[in-house]
Amino acid sequence: MASPGSSTSSSTNNNPFAGPDPVLIRDPDIHPRVPVCLDYSTSTYYAWKTYFSLVFRKYHLHDHVDSSVDSSLMLGDDEWTTIDATLIRWFYLTISRDLFHTVVTDGDDTLAVWTKLNGLFTDNQLQRRVFLQQEFFGSHQLDSSIDGYCMRLKKLADELRDLGETISDDLLLSTLTAGINEEFGNAASNLTLIPEPTFPKVKAYLRPEERRMKMAKTRATHTALIAGTSRGGPPPPSPQAPAAPRFPPPAVSYGQYLPPTVFFQGPPPQPASSDRRCGG
Repeated sequence: MASPGSSTSSSTNNNPFAGPDPVLIRDPDIHPRVPVCLDYSTSTYYAWKTYFSLVFRKYHLHDHVDSSVDSSLMLGDDEWTTIDATLIRWFYLTISRDLFHTVVTDGDDTLAVWTKLNGLFTDNQLQRRVFLQQEFFGSHQLDSSIDGYCMRLKKLADELRDLGETISDDLLLSTLTAGINEEFGNAASNLTLIPEPTFPKVKAYLRPEERRMKMAKTRATHTALIAGTSRGGPPPPSPQAPAAPRFPPPAVSYGQYLPPTVFFQGPPPQPASSDRRCGG
Protein backbone atom coordinates (compact mmCIF):
# COMPACT_ATOMS: atom_id res chain seq x y z
CA MET A 1 0.00 0.00 0.00
CA ALA A 2 1.50 3.31 -1.00
CA SER A 3 2.14 5.99 1.55
CA PRO A 4 0.97 9.59 1.03
CA GLY A 5 3.09 11.32 -1.54
CA SER A 6 4.52 8.13 -3.09
CA SER A 7 4.21 7.29 -6.77
CA THR A 8 1.41 4.91 -7.61
CA SER A 9 1.09 5.30 -11.38
CA SER A 10 2.70 6.93 -14.36
CA SER A 11 0.41 9.93 -13.95
CA THR A 12 1.57 10.37 -10.35
CA ASN A 13 5.21 10.25 -11.42
CA ASN A 14 4.65 13.43 -13.44
CA ASN A 15 2.41 15.06 -10.82
CA PRO A 16 4.27 17.37 -8.40
CA PHE A 17 1.11 17.50 -6.23
CA ALA A 18 0.93 13.75 -5.71
CA GLY A 19 -1.34 12.91 -2.80
CA PRO A 20 -2.38 9.69 -1.09
CA ASP A 21 -3.25 6.50 -2.85
CA PRO A 22 -6.90 6.83 -4.03
CA VAL A 23 -7.62 3.44 -2.47
CA LEU A 24 -6.87 4.94 0.95
CA ILE A 25 -9.42 7.67 0.27
CA ARG A 26 -12.19 5.50 -1.15
CA ASP A 27 -12.20 2.94 1.64
CA PRO A 28 -12.89 4.97 4.82
CA ASP A 29 -16.45 5.63 5.94
CA ILE A 30 -16.70 9.40 6.36
CA HIS A 31 -19.34 9.40 9.11
CA PRO A 32 -17.04 8.25 11.95
CA ARG A 33 -14.57 10.95 10.87
CA VAL A 34 -17.21 13.69 10.45
CA PRO A 35 -19.92 12.66 12.96
CA VAL A 36 -22.14 15.72 12.43
CA CYS A 37 -24.71 16.75 9.85
CA LEU A 38 -24.34 20.28 8.48
CA ASP A 39 -27.71 22.01 8.50
CA TYR A 40 -29.18 25.52 8.54
CA SER A 41 -31.28 24.84 11.64
CA THR A 42 -28.53 23.50 13.91
CA SER A 43 -25.27 24.98 15.16
CA THR A 44 -22.98 22.43 13.53
CA TYR A 45 -20.99 24.48 11.02
CA TYR A 46 -17.98 25.01 13.29
CA ALA A 47 -17.78 21.31 14.19
CA TRP A 48 -18.37 20.19 10.58
CA LYS A 49 -15.61 22.42 9.24
CA THR A 50 -13.22 21.40 12.03
CA TYR A 51 -13.73 17.68 11.41
CA PHE A 52 -13.13 18.09 7.68
CA SER A 53 -9.99 20.16 8.35
CA LEU A 54 -8.65 17.18 10.30
CA VAL A 55 -9.52 14.85 7.41
CA PHE A 56 -7.66 17.13 4.98
CA ARG A 57 -4.61 17.08 7.25
CA LYS A 58 -4.66 13.32 7.80
CA TYR A 59 -4.86 12.42 4.11
CA HIS A 60 -2.91 15.42 2.73
CA LEU A 61 -5.86 16.79 0.77
CA HIS A 62 -5.54 20.54 1.29
CA ASP A 63 -4.55 21.12 -2.34
CA HIS A 64 -8.10 20.09 -3.35
CA VAL A 65 -9.72 22.88 -1.31
CA ASP A 66 -7.17 25.71 -0.95
CA SER A 67 -6.98 26.73 -4.65
CA SER A 68 -3.25 25.98 -4.75
CA VAL A 69 -3.85 23.69 -7.74
CA ASP A 70 -5.86 24.54 -10.85
CA SER A 71 -8.18 21.54 -11.08
CA SER A 72 -8.85 22.22 -14.76
CA LEU A 73 -5.22 21.29 -15.44
CA MET A 74 -5.63 18.00 -13.56
CA LEU A 75 -8.55 16.56 -15.54
CA GLY A 76 -6.22 14.09 -17.27
CA ASP A 77 -4.92 12.76 -13.96
CA ASP A 78 -7.09 9.79 -12.99
CA GLU A 79 -5.93 9.72 -9.39
CA TRP A 80 -6.63 13.42 -8.87
CA THR A 81 -10.13 13.19 -10.33
CA THR A 82 -10.88 10.05 -8.29
CA ILE A 83 -9.90 11.75 -5.04
CA ASP A 84 -11.78 14.90 -6.04
CA ALA A 85 -14.98 12.94 -6.69
CA THR A 86 -14.60 11.09 -3.38
CA LEU A 87 -14.30 14.38 -1.47
CA ILE A 88 -17.43 15.76 -3.11
CA ARG A 89 -19.32 12.59 -2.18
CA TRP A 90 -18.12 13.00 1.43
CA PHE A 91 -19.48 16.55 1.49
CA TYR A 92 -22.85 15.44 0.16
CA LEU A 93 -23.08 12.60 2.72
CA THR A 94 -22.57 14.96 5.66
CA ILE A 95 -25.02 17.76 4.82
CA SER A 96 -28.81 17.95 5.05
CA ARG A 97 -30.98 17.41 2.01
CA ASP A 98 -31.97 21.05 1.70
CA LEU A 99 -28.28 22.06 1.65
CA PHE A 100 -27.56 19.36 -0.91
CA HIS A 101 -30.21 20.71 -3.27
CA THR A 102 -28.93 24.24 -2.66
CA VAL A 103 -25.32 23.60 -3.69
CA VAL A 104 -25.42 20.62 -6.07
CA THR A 105 -24.37 21.43 -9.63
CA ASP A 106 -23.09 19.11 -12.33
CA GLY A 107 -19.41 19.51 -13.09
CA ASP A 108 -18.36 21.14 -9.80
CA ASP A 109 -14.98 20.21 -8.41
CA THR A 110 -14.16 19.85 -4.72
CA LEU A 111 -13.06 23.47 -4.35
CA ALA A 112 -16.35 24.74 -5.83
CA VAL A 113 -18.50 22.63 -3.48
CA TRP A 114 -16.36 23.47 -0.44
CA THR A 115 -16.54 27.19 -1.26
CA LYS A 116 -20.33 27.10 -1.71
CA LEU A 117 -20.95 25.30 1.57
CA ASN A 118 -18.70 27.60 3.57
CA GLY A 119 -20.15 30.65 1.87
CA LEU A 120 -23.66 29.76 2.99
CA PHE A 121 -22.52 30.16 6.60
CA THR A 122 -19.99 33.00 6.28
CA ASP A 123 -21.29 35.34 3.56
CA ASN A 124 -24.21 36.53 5.74
CA GLN A 125 -22.13 36.88 8.89
CA LEU A 126 -24.06 39.80 10.37
CA GLN A 127 -27.43 38.09 10.06
CA ARG A 128 -26.06 34.81 11.38
CA ARG A 129 -24.30 36.54 14.28
CA VAL A 130 -27.54 38.22 15.35
CA PHE A 131 -29.42 34.91 15.15
CA LEU A 132 -26.78 33.05 17.18
CA GLN A 133 -26.60 35.81 19.79
CA GLN A 134 -30.34 35.66 20.33
CA GLU A 135 -30.23 31.88 20.67
CA PHE A 136 -27.18 31.96 22.96
CA PHE A 137 -28.37 34.60 25.43
CA GLY A 138 -31.94 33.27 25.38
CA SER A 139 -30.97 29.68 26.15
CA HIS A 140 -32.59 27.96 29.13
CA GLN A 141 -32.14 24.45 30.43
CA LEU A 142 -35.86 23.52 30.50
CA ASP A 143 -36.14 19.72 30.06
CA SER A 144 -32.51 19.24 29.04
CA SER A 145 -29.95 17.55 31.23
CA ILE A 146 -26.95 19.51 32.45
CA ASP A 147 -24.78 17.78 29.85
CA GLY A 148 -27.23 18.58 27.05
CA TYR A 149 -27.65 22.19 28.12
CA CYS A 150 -23.90 22.78 28.46
CA MET A 151 -23.27 21.17 25.09
CA ARG A 152 -25.82 23.45 23.42
CA LEU A 153 -24.22 26.56 24.95
CA LYS A 154 -20.72 25.42 23.95
CA LYS A 155 -21.77 24.79 20.35
CA LEU A 156 -23.35 28.23 20.09
CA ALA A 157 -20.27 29.86 21.62
CA ASP A 158 -18.01 28.07 19.12
CA GLU A 159 -20.19 29.24 16.23
CA LEU A 160 -20.05 32.83 17.48
CA ARG A 161 -16.28 32.68 17.95
CA ASP A 162 -15.95 31.39 14.39
CA LEU A 163 -17.77 34.56 13.25
CA GLY A 164 -15.36 36.78 15.17
CA GLU A 165 -17.58 37.27 18.24
CA THR A 166 -15.74 37.33 21.56
CA ILE A 167 -17.27 34.78 23.96
CA SER A 168 -15.15 34.75 27.09
CA ASP A 169 -15.30 31.95 29.63
CA ASP A 170 -16.84 34.37 32.14
CA LEU A 171 -19.64 35.20 29.69
CA LEU A 172 -20.20 31.51 29.02
CA LEU A 173 -20.41 30.83 32.76
CA SER A 174 -22.81 33.69 33.45
CA THR A 175 -25.08 32.57 30.61
CA LEU A 176 -25.02 29.02 31.96
CA THR A 177 -25.88 30.18 35.48
CA ALA A 178 -28.71 32.39 34.27
CA GLY A 179 -30.30 29.62 32.25
CA ILE A 180 -30.22 26.62 34.58
CA ASN A 181 -33.48 25.56 36.22
CA GLU A 182 -34.58 27.07 39.53
CA GLU A 183 -34.09 23.77 41.34
CA PHE A 184 -30.34 24.36 40.97
CA GLY A 185 -30.63 27.56 43.00
CA ASN A 186 -28.56 26.34 45.96
CA ALA A 187 -25.94 24.84 43.66
CA ALA A 188 -25.73 28.06 41.63
CA SER A 189 -25.11 30.09 44.78
CA ASN A 190 -22.20 27.79 45.65
CA LEU A 191 -20.47 28.25 42.28
CA THR A 192 -18.63 31.26 43.65
CA LEU A 193 -16.87 28.94 46.09
CA ILE A 194 -15.17 27.03 43.26
CA PRO A 195 -11.54 28.21 43.02
CA GLU A 196 -10.85 29.70 39.59
CA PRO A 197 -14.15 28.49 38.10
CA THR A 198 -14.14 27.46 34.47
CA PHE A 199 -16.87 26.12 32.23
CA PRO A 200 -15.65 22.48 32.52
CA LYS A 201 -15.31 22.80 36.32
CA VAL A 202 -18.83 24.19 36.74
CA LYS A 203 -20.24 21.50 34.47
CA ALA A 204 -18.45 18.82 36.51
CA TYR A 205 -19.87 20.34 39.72
CA LEU A 206 -23.48 20.51 38.47
CA ARG A 207 -23.53 16.97 37.06
CA PRO A 208 -23.44 15.12 40.46
CA GLU A 209 -25.80 17.74 41.88
CA GLU A 210 -28.27 16.80 39.16
CA ARG A 211 -27.94 13.12 40.05
CA ARG A 212 -28.44 13.93 43.76
CA MET A 213 -31.69 15.80 43.02
CA LYS A 214 -32.99 12.95 40.88
CA MET A 215 -32.28 10.47 43.68
CA ALA A 216 -34.03 12.75 46.19
CA LYS A 217 -37.12 12.89 43.98
CA THR A 218 -37.10 9.12 43.62
CA ARG A 219 -36.86 8.63 47.41
CA ALA A 220 -39.69 11.11 48.00
CA THR A 221 -41.93 9.28 45.55
CA HIS A 222 -41.06 5.91 47.10
CA THR A 223 -41.76 7.24 50.62
CA ALA A 224 -45.14 8.59 49.54
CA LEU A 225 -46.09 5.21 48.08
CA ILE A 226 -45.07 3.38 51.26
CA ALA A 227 -47.01 5.85 53.40
CA GLY A 228 -50.13 5.36 51.29
CA THR A 229 -49.82 1.58 51.54
CA SER A 230 -49.38 1.61 55.34
CA ARG A 231 -52.66 3.47 55.77
CA GLY A 232 -54.46 0.75 53.90
CA GLY A 233 -55.95 0.75 50.49
CA PRO A 234 -59.16 2.53 49.51
CA PRO A 235 -62.38 1.25 51.17
CA PRO A 236 -64.12 -1.55 49.34
CA PRO A 237 -67.05 -0.48 47.17
CA SER A 238 -70.45 -0.49 48.89
CA PRO A 239 -72.89 -3.18 47.78
CA GLN A 240 -75.21 -2.06 45.06
CA ALA A 241 -78.49 -3.33 43.80
CA PRO A 242 -78.17 -5.69 40.87
CA ALA A 243 -78.08 -3.84 37.63
CA ALA A 244 -81.06 -4.03 35.35
CA PRO A 245 -80.61 -6.39 32.41
CA ARG A 246 -79.28 -4.72 29.31
CA PHE A 247 -80.70 -5.49 25.92
CA PRO A 248 -78.89 -4.95 22.66
CA PRO A 249 -80.03 -1.93 20.68
CA PRO A 250 -82.17 -2.51 17.61
CA ALA A 251 -80.25 -3.19 14.47
CA VAL A 252 -79.88 -0.11 12.33
CA SER A 253 -77.87 0.56 9.23
CA TYR A 254 -74.62 2.48 9.62
CA GLY A 255 -75.07 6.06 8.72
CA GLN A 256 -78.71 6.30 9.88
CA TYR A 257 -77.74 8.45 12.83
CA LEU A 258 -74.40 9.74 11.55
CA PRO A 259 -74.04 13.37 10.48
CA PRO A 260 -74.06 13.69 6.71
CA THR A 261 -70.70 15.42 6.80
CA VAL A 262 -69.03 12.15 7.73
CA PHE A 263 -69.65 10.80 4.25
CA PHE A 264 -68.00 13.79 2.59
CA GLN A 265 -64.76 13.92 4.50
CA GLY A 266 -61.61 13.84 2.43
CA PRO A 267 -58.67 11.51 2.95
CA PRO A 268 -56.67 12.03 6.15
CA PRO A 269 -53.77 14.47 5.82
CA GLN A 270 -50.42 12.87 5.12
CA PRO A 271 -47.50 13.78 7.41
CA ALA A 272 -44.94 16.08 5.84
CA SER A 273 -41.72 14.34 4.98
CA SER A 274 -38.64 15.54 6.85
CA ASP A 275 -35.93 17.19 4.76
CA ARG A 276 -33.30 17.31 7.47
CA ARG A 277 -31.55 13.99 7.07
CA CYS A 278 -27.96 13.81 5.90
CA GLY A 279 -27.01 12.07 2.73
CA GLY A 280 -28.26 14.32 -0.08
